[in-house]
Amino acid sequence: MKKEKQKKDKIDWKRTFRNNFYILGMIRKSAPGILWTSTFSAVFSSVTNFLTYTYLLMYALNALQRREKLSDIITTLVFILTFNIANLLITYFLSVYRELNIPKVDAYIQNTIHKKAAEVELSCFENAEFYDVYVKANGEAINRAYNVLNCFLDILWSVINVCSVVVLMITINPLFLPLTFIPLIGTLTIGKRRNRVSYEYSVKRQETERQKDYVRRTFYLSDFSKEMRMTEMYKVMFTRMRESVAELKAIAKKYGYKMMWFRYLFEDIIFDVAVNSVSMIASAYMTLVTGSMLIGDCVMIINNITSMSYTIDYMGASILRLDEHSLYIDNLRSFLEYETKIPEIESAPPVPPFESLSLKDLGFKYDGKDKPVLKKVDLSIKKGERIALVGHNGAGKSTLVKLLLRFYDPTEGEILINGKSIKDYRLSSYRELFGTVFQDYALFATTVEENVMLKDGLTEEEKNKVTDALKKSGIYEKIESFPHSAQTVVTKEFDDDGVVFSGGEAQKISIARIFALDREIVIMDEPTSALDPIAEQEMYKNMFAACEGKTVIFISHRLSSATMADRVYLFENGCVAESGTHGELLELNGKYAEMWHKQADAYIEGSEVRA
Repeated sequence: MKKEKQKKDKIDWKRTFRNNFYILGMIRKSAPGILWTSTFSAVFSSVTNFLTYTYLLMYALNALQRREKLSDIITTLVFILTFNIANLLITYFLSVYRELNIPKVDAYIQNTIHKKAAEVELSCFENAEFYDVYVKANGEAINRAYNVLNCFLDILWSVINVCSVVVLMITINPLFLPLTFIPLIGTLTIGKRRNRVSYEYSVKRQETERQKDYVRRTFYLSDFSKEMRMTEMYKVMFTRMRESVAELKAIAKKYGYKMMWFRYLFEDIIFDVAVNSVSMIASAYMTLVTGSMLIGDCVMIINNITSMSYTIDYMGASILRLDEHSLYIDNLRSFLEYETKIPEIESAPPVPPFESLSLKDLGFKYDGKDKPVLKKVDLSIKKGERIALVGHNGAGKSTLVKLLLRFYDPTEGEILINGKSIKDYRLSSYRELFGTVFQDYALFATTVEENVMLKDGLTEEEKNKVTDALKKSGIYEKIESFPHSAQTVVTKEFDDDGVVFSGGEAQKISIARIFALDREIVIMDEPTSALDPIAEQEMYKNMFAACEGKTVIFISHRLSSATMADRVYLFENGCVAESGTHGELLELNGKYAEMWHKQADAYIEGSEVRA
């Protein structure tokens, strides 16, 4: 929180206005008509407001006191009435226009954020500070865009009203002008500090609300339902909820008094006592005692000193709201302006047909960690080979996969494809070489066929591929038992007829992607962890048959699958400890052989030990 506060305190007014114009620029790019029509509406509305609520009453009273012609008074009234009707019509039509075009702004901002999210490297999502900025940017961007637009329109509306009244007031008695600007001075003096307090309060609440929301989710999400009923974890969650509520109360107490002090002391005392009282006494004295002011002028002064004070204060508050919005927009800019470390370079050449993949003296260390995850890894993979990566948890196997897919770049050594660095090729072209099934695979709340092909608008040929892939992964009969077959929606989040699959069933759908997508290299990170040993063996047979002629790299804790590999690499402490065929490693009688015999003995005894 301290770092967050220090960062925000560095945002000066120059940065504040740049941030706000930045978000206005996004509105202009997505729907330019909204900006210009809203501006026109604000100008017309402010002129109408001045004529109706300031000039009209003053003119009418003064005209009657001066005994002007009734026809002149009626003409002026008709003119102002016409202006009002025109303003109502313009406001209505422009509001409809704005509502019709708002989806364009929503789509543009969301697409911009999502495009950037797809570009940034995986490490960004594993960095807590960066991820926090992304969440805040994504959560606030659209609302802040509309708030900034409304803020600028409010400022424009206020400026026109204030300038109009100031000109009118100068013609009556310029001595009243200083009273109208007292609130503005107070607002600008204390407002920035008030915004900082408000921002700190909001951020503190968000952090605690996230904790409270997590507790709430544990009571209704199916992921937690079994443990919550079979253990006393629900008591832990109750304690967490009480702590969150207590923390929210403490936050409200800490910041509530400060905000109340800013609001009631400065706003109520300065406006209601100092400004209003003085202006009423002075104008009444000039009208009733000295006779130096007309009745209409007196009423205008009394009415408009008050309204001007509030209008100027509102304008000052609107300017300060830009400062508040800037604090949030800065998160958006920080996210969108982040320079991707592994960029998509369109001018880079595509990857040629795959022949070989080599790792030369490869090393990798995560940011902020002292100990490397991989050290001096050398291995070579040729087209059509089946490579097994085995070893205990934490040995570096999954990190190696992340490097192969270029989610990260190695901190030492290099990865070569066909003898040339993968950095020399276009990123998207390189990744298109790979078909993947991750240990932490994800199914989306779309149809089964879209989850298999990972796209929409499937052709008949692609739908046939889905059918064949589901058969090979062993889930076809289950899918066909549903009324909508492969068009069944996964999960019930958006469709009451959706289906929630078991862990094994979901894994089979994710594995079907390997069969359906035609990629030169297939990478499987524990693809069968949710399957029983017999189903696993059947799955591997199907996968290797479907991947005939393709290169396959797979990670598995069950060493029985390693017997199907052309070469096995045993990882330990980030290094390749042993390598060779299954038979060669057994003859070596080293760590691999030890792991193999332990698992074999466990199966014979009727249980399974995972390496």
